Amino acid sequence: MRGSVIFNGNIQAEADFVERAADSLRSSRHSDPGVVRAQKVVLVTAGWTDNEYQEAHIKKALYGIGIEPDYQAGHDQRVQNLALYHRYQEFLEKRPALAAAWQECESMMEGARSQYLEKNSFFCASLRRSLQHLRDYLPNDSLADILDNTLLFSGRRGRLVSFLSNELREMLQLLQANDDRMVQLLTDLDEQFAEDTGLAYDPLWISIRQQLSECILSANSLFLFGGNLGALHRCLTFFRLRQPLLEALRRGTTFYTVSAGSLMCCERIIIYNDFEHEREFQLYDRGFGLIRELQLFPHCMDRIQTDDRDNLTYLSHRFRHRVCVGLNQESFLEVEFSPEVKATSLGTRDGVYVFDRQGNKARYGAGEVILPRYESEKS
Repeated sequence: MRGSVIFNGNIQAEADFVERAADSLRSSRHSDPGVVRAQKVVLVTAGWTDNEYQEAHIKKALYGIGIEPDYQAGHDQRVQNLALYHRYQEFLEKRPALAAAWQECESMMEGARSQYLEKNSFFCASLRRSLQHLRDYLPNDSLADILDNTLLFSGRRGRLVSFLSNELREMLQLLQANDDRMVQLLTDLDEQFAEDTGLAYDPLWISIRQQLSECILSANSLFLFGGNLGALHRCLTFFRLRQPLLEALRRGTTFYTVSAGSLMCCERIIIYNDFEHEREFQLYDRGFGLIRELQLFPHCMDRIQTDDRDNLTYLSHRFRHRVCVGLNQESFLEVEFSPEVKATSLGTRDGVYVFDRQGNKARYGAGEVILPRYESEKS
């Protein structure tokens, strides 16, 4: 793929992102000379819901770095809002029967999430109790030491330590399995909804999706902003926009993502559930898998106890198939895809943080490469 993605954690002012990425925005990787000449920038602000069109400050910042407006029929054709949230609402209003079926599907998904969280709460509580109990017998061992230790202990004390260690490993495996089952269930429910309603054959849906796809595929640059994760995810998945986004990336579009927008690009969306009595990480839903090698954690220092080695070990083991990467307000990570996946830290005011299974936290400053370097260090 010719394109690239520049991820950010949770920058406070979107215009600042534009200014930091000015050189990239003025250049192009795109394979289509017409797209290169047009310099079109597409804004995805569906996560702002009813405030989707409050993007004047972003346009001002883009004009300020030299992305000049191109007015035709009273509208700027160079900087366009995808208007995804309002198109989604428009469709549901015009298709009440289909909207009712979609609402029923979403209710099922929410019920499944509640059940999933209830299980997670039990598994996490059991894991914490086992670890706390082990501290009485292995006060100097970290969680990484315990998980990696396969030695057999003798005597009554040793038998208890072995039991608790195995209990802890089992709870981690159950959490992993619960995540995997949840992904499959959400996939099945979504696909069944599409089959039952004939969504892909609805002429209005086809028309709106085609317009959205054409807008995405004509973009030289695309901003995927944060906000309400549920709304952003709902709108993008409802119109099945994963393929147009992947194709845009293949052709050479550069993506700029923030917070929930960054999460959407992962294969799985992992969030910090801070609304329950026990605060835990949870799988929210499937992402679009634009970057499969990394599991991103925006709002890193706000939501992850990065000085707790056991916590970092837990994260790296639970989300075992990816490199766990933390991003802050001033963290910027560029991922390129050709000839291989390459992830480079760009931020000059803060770095990008990688957590490994030993509970280590590595900070990568501007210009330092995470991938493929980190993968080679792991092996």
